[in-house]
Amino acid sequence: MKMILTGALAALMSTSAMAGPLMSEGKIGFAADFAAAPNQFIRTDGTMDGLNVDMCGEIGKRLNLEVEWTNLAFPGLVPGLQAGRFDSLCTAIFINPERLQIMNMISYVQWGEGLMVPNGNPAGISCEAKIGVPESYEACFDGLAGKAVSVAAGGTTNKNLVAQSERMVAAGLAAIDIRAFDSNSEAIQAAVAGQVDAAYLNDPQAAYYIKTSNAPFEMAFTGNAANKLAITTMKDNVELAGMIVKALEEMKADGTYLQIIEKWGVAPVDSFVLNPN
Repeated sequence: MKMILTGALAALMSTSAMAGPLMSEGKIGFAADFAAAPNQFIRTDGTMDGLNVDMCGEIGKRLNLEVEWTNLAFPGLVPGLQAGRFDSLCTAIFINPERLQIMNMISYVQWGEGLMVPNGNPAGISCEAKIGVPESYEACFDGLAGKAVSVAAGGTTNKNLVAQSERMVAAGLAAIDIRAFDSNSEAIQAAVAGQVDAAYLNDPQAAYYIKTSNAPFEMAFTGNAANKLAITTMKDNVELAGMIVKALEEMKADGTYLQIIEKWGVAPVDSFVLNPN
């Protein structure tokens, strides 16, 4: 299958001054926040597992490269990539214009964001939500006025929650009491411990936690800000980005990609677009 790349790819490749696409010969270094199941997590026996372990592990195999993982809390991932600590981020990072300025971003899966609340939804958070219609979620966020909500710092979920709180304040409502934590697991634990009224999370992470823990929680809503996620490289490393796209296309052609998608309950993308507009 043909790789789907931006029109600027040829120019970028011709001007790149890189000596090579990888920091270490024969190896590819991926980084992720392993406190973000089911994206990636560490089992009790110490082994790594999750959507991205499977996905980028398979990419490494297709490229005949040994995969080396670096585990960092989410706020340190982009700075670590910029500092050259690893070759690529494989951590389910959302695509946005700011990140596209500094990284090549390859869309590979998609999901939305939702609110995890105690069973019975005691705060009565509800709305006639429709995926792809942002304003349909506003009534749900309005129900969080003055309430404490945990979220992972540095990510799109945090940014979107802040934006909703600012919209509410402009409309005369109380702000959301946003409690930002270093990881999704800490944001979840804050809800479990009763430190907050709810946790705002990526849908698969919340669903995975509820399913595997049997904890007394449910989702008040899901699917907000549905977006594509990316595997990334630094902006000047277009060669490696192209290699990753090619590996994903091979995985899609032989069914491996869909097997991984179905295993972890996320939505596929129609095509692996490099630096989508």
